[in-house]
Amino acid sequence: MADESAPPHRRLRGFKVWSSAPDDPRLRRPTDVILLVVSLLLATSSAVWFRSQQPPAPTQPQQSTIVDVLSWTAEVVYGVLTVWAVIVVLLALLTRGRRRLVIDLLLGAVLAIVAGVLVSRPYGSGWTDTLRQTLTAEPNPVDVLAPLAMCTAVLVIASPHVTRPLRWTGRLLILLGAVSAVLLDIVQLLGGLAAISCGVLAAAVVHLLLGTPSGHSTPDQVRDSLPEVGVDAVWVALASQQRPGCSAFDAIDAAGNDLIVKVYGRDAWDEQFVGSVWTALTRKGETLEISSGRRSRIDREALASLLAERAGVPVLRVTASGVTDDGDAVLVTEAAVQRLSDVDELSDEHLAQAWTALHGLHGLGIAHRDLELASFAVREDGRVALSDLADARTTADSASLMPDRARLLVATAIATDSDRALRAAVDVLGPDAVAETIPYLQSAVLDRETRRKIGDAEWSLVDLRAKAVEATGVEAPQLVSLQRVTWKSIGLLVLVGLMSYMLIGLLTQVDFATLVQEMQGANKWYLLLGLVLSPVVQMFLSFSTLGAALERLRYIPVLMLQYAIQFISLTLPSTAARLALEIRFFQKFGIPAGGAVSIGAIDSFSGFLVQIALLLIIILGGLPGLTSPVRGTSSTDSSSTSTTSSGPSSLLVVFVIAVVVGLLVTIFVPRVRHRVLGFIPKMRQQLREQTDVAKNAARVVRHPVKVATMLGGNLGTQVLQAVILGICLYAFGQHTAHLSQLILINTAVSLFGGLMPVPGNMGVAEAGYTAGLQAIGIPPAVAMSTAIAFRLVTFYVPPIWGAASMRWLRKHDYV
Repeated sequence: MADESAPPHRRLRGFKVWSSAPDDPRLRRPTDVILLVVSLLLATSSAVWFRSQQPPAPTQPQQSTIVDVLSWTAEVVYGVLTVWAVIVVLLALLTRGRRRLVIDLLLGAVLAIVAGVLVSRPYGSGWTDTLRQTLTAEPNPVDVLAPLAMCTAVLVIASPHVTRPLRWTGRLLILLGAVSAVLLDIVQLLGGLAAISCGVLAAAVVHLLLGTPSGHSTPDQVRDSLPEVGVDAVWVALASQQRPGCSAFDAIDAAGNDLIVKVYGRDAWDEQFVGSVWTALTRKGETLEISSGRRSRIDREALASLLAERAGVPVLRVTASGVTDDGDAVLVTEAAVQRLSDVDELSDEHLAQAWTALHGLHGLGIAHRDLELASFAVREDGRVALSDLADARTTADSASLMPDRARLLVATAIATDSDRALRAAVDVLGPDAVAETIPYLQSAVLDRETRRKIGDAEWSLVDLRAKAVEATGVEAPQLVSLQRVTWKSIGLLVLVGLMSYMLIGLLTQVDFATLVQEMQGANKWYLLLGLVLSPVVQMFLSFSTLGAALERLRYIPVLMLQYAIQFISLTLPSTAARLALEIRFFQKFGIPAGGAVSIGAIDSFSGFLVQIALLLIIILGGLPGLTSPVRGTSSTDSSSTSTTSSGPSSLLVVFVIAVVVGLLVTIFVPRVRHRVLGFIPKMRQQLREQTDVAKNAARVVRHPVKVATMLGGNLGTQVLQAVILGICLYAFGQHTAHLSQLILINTAVSLFGGLMPVPGNMGVAEAGYTAGLQAIGIPPAVAMSTAIAFRLVTFYVPPIWGAASMRWLRKHDYV
């Protein structure tokens, strides 16, 4: 029961509508850029689709009791969505200080109508008729329902302004309203998605043009909530320095102590979300923390601060922490006299104390992971202390500690000069420790603001690395590969994918419309069955990995490892992804890096043996193969036969031409020739390493159970993948392919794809499956559709649960 003696604004906090103060400064958030790009792609794709199809015939009302009940429910839900959007507009209009939001909402509604008209195919005599039909939905169904797009725009624009319960209510109503419009036959399924995308597109444009609230709580709200965590504050003000993901406040308690209050609210999380996703995707070793709660962040900072304080590492002492009745997580620490970034001129003593504090933190195995000069503060006793440990990792390995050193070295070099920064680091850490940091002095470690400051400085990272090499007396080491995804790799991936699909389409004479028609006519239940069976493939692969290791491993972690490999294989070549992740995984079981590499090599080699054995059995055993006609295929179907025979031969010709061109370029272009010749020493080194692998393999061979486990796991993998390929083929009405033919196609594509340095074999695998299916008499359109469907259920969709497995491995400290 609420306290009757509490002030009215305290009793009504449970009914809070707005997430921030009316005069809260507006920002432009990275999430709006993502919404803009995604919604623009969806809207553009919908517009292209609408213009490639005939207008749908007007629907007739059906007579049925069940249909009547559904229609009545849908009408009610659609009406509730409209009323809710109107209520949001009225709240903004009638609330003091929110009139500016009304302008945002009206502008978004207009932009949503414009987007809906542009996405819809033209009706009648021009844009006026199109506008009238999208607004009135007569005659229905329409391509884009403008009222749905308007409601979506209003609710999405208002989302950053309102509290989380109202925000999620609006999002739920948008989804239910779109479903209701589809059930009422006002719009088709794609039209409902197009309407939502138009509304989100309009909202993203408004947010980027006019900005959104920062999400900070007001000082009054923070002062009123502090007693709930045991702090009686008499003065609270918004701090001058803010960090993404939380709100910082300066405060004074009843005893006159200066405090820093950090509030992790429900309404200020998107920058942390985007930063975590982007960092995890682009930088190796970083953790995806999109579900990290507010309480976990303050608990992490409190734990790291407590461990550091006990060990004598200077930190800002934590005085209180907890969760308020509003659901905000609050952390209270002692205040700093001054941030190191605000010091006009850093002394050598400041630099030495900063390095000493970081060295002490690393000595405890704690990585800061968000280090900058502002993370150091001068306490009242004059010591330089660490702060802002919300992203700290308490069980960090040496590779996770190096980025902290690199960031501090760069930050101090910017604040002073590179010579003083290096001298301070060498004096505290020693030359060897600084030398270990040199490979991490690269842009991938630094944030955008730091990179901008380096651009304004008189030195570059290349200069800093050269001076570090000179100061430590070592040879210049190679940079550590930290970036998981770069713009170059993304561009290459997109280019390879587009070129591959265009080439396959040209050679098979299958246009986009035919492919879409085949995909629409597929049996969705067969495709769903293939998707359900897809995770079982990794269950067999896990047995192969268990058999390759002499050490005792547990099945569930190994299974999670196989799923996680699917997650990172989207952005890295499969071999590199497997090695990088497996080495880290096996090291957690006490296996050294060399042994981990041997396990992966033995596992891969056993898979290669199984693949070769399957090929020999099918070819020498007289089983149906690529030269055997598909059972039940009529030779009288001239069109199908001619097209089928031309497809694989064309692909073979292109392959031969590509090989010949590659040889000629290697011979006559000196730069390419020298690069190819440079691989010879590496190949010799790999041969020596393979000799060691063979010795380890010989040890595994002495254990028949291990050998049987490896071979059985790889055999089950190949057979099950062929079965899933056959299920995808069944989905398109082809029931005549022999299992041996499917195994032959899958095995051949797997062998060939392993030789291509393309992430995930994108385009290469699709071309191989298309050519193989055509070789056994499958029509080109069906072959290409089957190849795409098979890759969807076995490669493009599995990373969804692969990401969850990666998080499971990190949570249980397996990687």
